Amino acid sequence: MTATPPKHDLGESSLPFRIAAGRRMLYREGCDSNVSGHVSARASEGDGFWVTGFEYFDETMPANIAKLDFDLHPVVGEHELSPAVNFHSLIYQRRPDVGAIVHLHSRYISVLSSTATTVGMYNVAAVLFHDEQVVYFDDGHKPHTDVVDELGDRRVAIIKNHGAIVASDTIEHAVVEAITLELCARYHLECVAAGGTEILEDEVIGGKAMYRKYFLEQMWRANYRRMRRTDADLFATLD
Repeated sequence: MTATPPKHDLGESSLPFRIAAGRRMLYREGCDSNVSGHVSARASEGDGFWVTGFEYFDETMPANIAKLDFDLHPVVGEHELSPAVNFHSLIYQRRPDVGAIVHLHSRYISVLSSTATTVGMYNVAAVLFHDEQVVYFDDGHKPHTDVVDELGDRRVAIIKNHGAIVASDTIEHAVVEAITLELCARYHLECVAAGGTEILEDEVIGGKAMYRKYFLEQMWRANYRRMRRTDADLFATLD
């Protein structure tokens, strides 16, 4: 799938720039997915979404992010895109609360997915995902877009033997939630191996609102500050 030549705003506050920054954050935090994971955000005009194509997370540049309409027709940008971006379109059409999506195949999420288990409450950051997860099993016959039905109104779909989809309200939140999901998947696997136990329900419920209020925004800002020091090629696009 090839879009028209890029004619979009690539400034620091633009969605293409923020998506590129988010993908690089995911790479830094151990969430790279080779060339197949994708990150998207609903277009502010409401007429489609911006999405990444086939490339390593740490090489993502704003100019390589395409805008598609909800029928997957290219509107702006030029890049080879995965056919799997169709579930992004379906989620945006069915879920007005979703503003951004991260699809990743990072190591610990992928390992955990083989168990057909959601991320357990073994670490305080996992409270973000309490009552927000489903497991989806692709039998090789049903359309892979059926994952959208399974996701429903939740934020996370663990795809068995594959990876995960994170659907959130903003690109900043989606990226931080994906980073945190990978970390909590690792805690889950290691805590189970060590014989650990999960956080009590009342503490989980009490902590979830606090983590949503403070953790997501502060984690994005902290990672963005790091990016300014390490990813000169990304910020050079602003000159």
